[in-house]
Amino acid sequence: MDSELIAVVAEGAARTAALVTVLEIKGSAPRHAGSKMLVRPGHGLLGTVGGGRLEASAIEAAEDCARAGRSALIEVEMLGEAAVGADMICGGSSRMLVELVSDPQPYRAARDLLASGKRALLVKRIEGRPGSSECWIQVTVIDEDLRASSGASVAIDEKAARRALSTGKPVLADEGGTFYDPILPEEKLVILGGGHVGRALAEIAQSLDFSTTIVDDRQEMADPSRFPKGVRTVCASEGYAPAIASLPFDAATYAIVVTRGHVYDLECIRALLGREYRYVGMIGSSRKTRLILEQAKADGFDGAKVDALYAPIGLDIAAETPEEIAVCIMGEIIAVRRNAKALEGLSAQRAARRA
Repeated sequence: MDSELIAVVAEGAARTAALVTVLEIKGSAPRHAGSKMLVRPGHGLLGTVGGGRLEASAIEAAEDCARAGRSALIEVEMLGEAAVGADMICGGSSRMLVELVSDPQPYRAARDLLASGKRALLVKRIEGRPGSSECWIQVTVIDEDLRASSGASVAIDEKAARRALSTGKPVLADEGGTFYDPILPEEKLVILGGGHVGRALAEIAQSLDFSTTIVDDRQEMADPSRFPKGVRTVCASEGYAPAIASLPFDAATYAIVVTRGHVYDLECIRALLGREYRYVGMIGSSRKTRLILEQAKADGFDGAKVDALYAPIGLDIAAETPEEIAVCIMGEIIAVRRNAKALEGLSAQRAARRA
């Protein structure tokens, strides 16, 4: 969603609208820092900062800013004490930047970086305080190498910038005066195997905003009519390895190996280990997983990279049906996408399952 929203802002849409960004949350809040919503009076919304009364407050502030031609900081508290009252009772607060984008050029630079499969970092220097009628913003865009691509000259805290880029999570630094907002390229999901599990995965992936591709070596299993609208299908009639080589991979690519047999799984793993990716997972029993990973190491692939594969794939929740297995796999992918604290524990569980 971020890449789509940035593209709209880059075209100058925010000159008559306002971009709302969650800067910081305290306690429990519906959306994390970095969540965005573009409010276009008379033309609807793009994105969400949480829904309900919180979002209604953000929309009202954004419409005011769009009319007045200014930016502002707002803070919405959700500290109501009564379940039957009108006050929100989530138990936290959300501080948000309501930004009238007077210069879309930094967002164009971010859009161009995303289009090339690279991460972009929006750095916003903010002067103002929540509740004031106006705030002032300087925006610059830097790439993965911390080189400025466009925008105002803003002093960069290199440690904060690298942390935001490496984790994919925003950093609010300088006592709240500078916001480091990582924008990731379109997330691509490559599902290698179009059987029952592959089809169930495609169903879920579409609702999670992945650009999804199904690859299968059987024409009937790569039939587009078997999958949701928008899912790309590839028939790997010459093998999985050539198909993988033909697809675009970058640091925002996730790949799932769920083919019809271990020989095809091994072919996929060999091909994937030579590509750039965020996540690769392979379905299979502990024994099958161990044998395939040992073979990959014997083939000369880097042992640390082989060990880092998510295999056996998915959360260990005793899933049995294709739909349940798809849920456990996508749950693990969401944990990777969000850099969840649970990943360390999941890694230990995976190592135990390989033993």
